[in-house]
Amino acid sequence: MDKWTKPLRTVIQVLIALTSAAPILVPALGLSATVGAGAVVLTVSAAASRLMQVPAVEELLQKLNLQSR
Repeated sequence: MDKWTKPLRTVIQVLIALTSAAPILVPALGLSATVGAGAVVLTVSAAASRLMQVPAVEELLQKLNLQSR
């Protein structure tokens, strides 16, 4: 494994955590509410995308005949 893989994954996880806290951070920083809404949408999208990669979810989708082709 590359020596930068783990630190990079940690940085990405921290960024995702910070974007999920956007509704709290945006008003405190004086930014537009649109920025916070966009950050929340991106965070939920990333979480859903990651969830779809879990083998158990893929098995469930196959049982429901909704698997990816």
